[in-house]
Amino acid sequence: MARQVTDNLQFETAATPYLLEDSIGGTYGDKPIFNQEQVIAQIDAGAEISGKTITFGFLDGPHTIGQYNKPGAHFVEPAGYEPFTEAEKTATREIMHMWDDLIAPKIVEKNGNGADIMLATSFLESPPGNGWSYIPIEGKHENLKFWSDVWMAGSGATHYGEMGQNTLVHEIGHALGLSHPGPYNAGADNDGDGQPDPIVSVYAQDTGQFTVMSYFSTIESGGALTLNLALPGIVAPQTPMLHDILTIQSKYGADPTTRADDTVYFANSTAGLGVYDLAENPYPYLAVYDAGGNDTFDFSTATNGVFLDLRPGAFSSASRGVMTLDEANAVHAAYNAEAGQDLWAPFDEAGYAGWLEFALSQGQEALVEADTGVAGISATMNRNVSIAYNTVIENAIGGAARDYLLGNDVANVLKGNGGDDVLNGLGGDDQLWGGEGADEFRFFDQSGNDTILDFVSGTDKIHLAGIDANIGEAGDQAFDFVGDAAFSGTAGELRSYTSGGLNFLAGDVDGDGLADFTIGTGASHVVASDLFF
Repeated sequence: MARQVTDNLQFETAATPYLLEDSIGGTYGDKPIFNQEQVIAQIDAGAEISGKTITFGFLDGPHTIGQYNKPGAHFVEPAGYEPFTEAEKTATREIMHMWDDLIAPKIVEKNGNGADIMLATSFLESPPGNGWSYIPIEGKHENLKFWSDVWMAGSGATHYGEMGQNTLVHEIGHALGLSHPGPYNAGADNDGDGQPDPIVSVYAQDTGQFTVMSYFSTIESGGALTLNLALPGIVAPQTPMLHDILTIQSKYGADPTTRADDTVYFANSTAGLGVYDLAENPYPYLAVYDAGGNDTFDFSTATNGVFLDLRPGAFSSASRGVMTLDEANAVHAAYNAEAGQDLWAPFDEAGYAGWLEFALSQGQEALVEADTGVAGISATMNRNVSIAYNTVIENAIGGAARDYLLGNDVANVLKGNGGDDVLNGLGGDDQLWGGEGADEFRFFDQSGNDTILDFVSGTDKIHLAGIDANIGEAGDQAFDFVGDAAFSGTAGELRSYTSGGLNFLAGDVDGDGLADFTIGTGASHVVASDLFF
């Protein structure tokens, strides 16, 4: 719903941006939108690794062992394998840390061949995929040691979002008891016709946006290509995603200690893993689980606009943004050093400009506008950061460009920094800082007492069109601004006043002559031209 205001501009009044899961029970395209119980049923393979500790190790010996060498077992892995490289081991340890952060059992490394999850690289001539693993089972064969082992098909790039790193996250998910979200598997021929079975999703959220276990792109659930602007290519999911967290915690229980103190993610990161640090991972495609504390999504180093949505289960569109040529080539150099070989040549000016022209033409900004109703957010990624359903992130910090920062039901601190930002705290007693630029502060909930710390009358705007000014009448009424006058006992009045040297804006929506909501505006006294209602 939009209302007409005096300058003939239209302002979107939907309280919250679009989320696919707001339409559970409906369809997206021709696929049903599943609820959480249905999602778990799709992704949970059933069995799990038992015990309070789950161990992993690297197969470093001269040959495979145990069941793999049993006559008649027909295992293909002994045909040729080699141990992981040191880079692959380092990537694996961080990925195990990601999974360990989610669940109550501890995941620890164990030397030797007796670990629950063993990992190695197999050199089959026709591997079944980039990697494969043996999902744990229950029954008389559950104690055979090959269950939960992970095999990679050749050495793969292990940088965040590269195929090797993504495959490891995916295959370790299998090892812990997660399945693909649909009845498909690479190269499978379950109908015996001699041809690979078709790979078809059965529900709308079977995409990488929701689960690393999926074979389908975020485009299938309405997002844009997730692109790395410095290392030209697609970014694959880098962590267990929203529905993976949901499902794995339903199996093993949630870890109540994970980052339970105050944690900063992305810029100025204190999260402890490089995947959550923009300095190491400038183009994140991930989900965040956090067990407590007062936490912050910080994109203060972003050069492009970001949309940060702090609601549990929601998706943000945010990245480091466009880098300079020198910065992009520094990423190339660091990546090549990590890989131990020159995989990427430096950009020249023309090559970098051409790549950026393509990468920024994938509709990211238009999709953010379609999701939020806010134009001009120059995001370079779309729906690429999600928050677990059982996680609360309290604070958000924008960057140099125009941003949209959206809070949740707790007390939030939102800081826009540069650009003409849009801030909306939703519920709770929020503190809002627009920063430089002509900022807009949106209010869609009359509960809570928010404070705008740096409101500038004549430059910034307060948007109240989402609040019904008179709850006693049907429909949605606009406010009547009475300036500095006291409330008269008429529903729908909005007044500004000064108290204790500070300025406030208050609204009476039920006509009792008392303020039903109050917005602090600091040193600036609000006048009619500062308002949209």
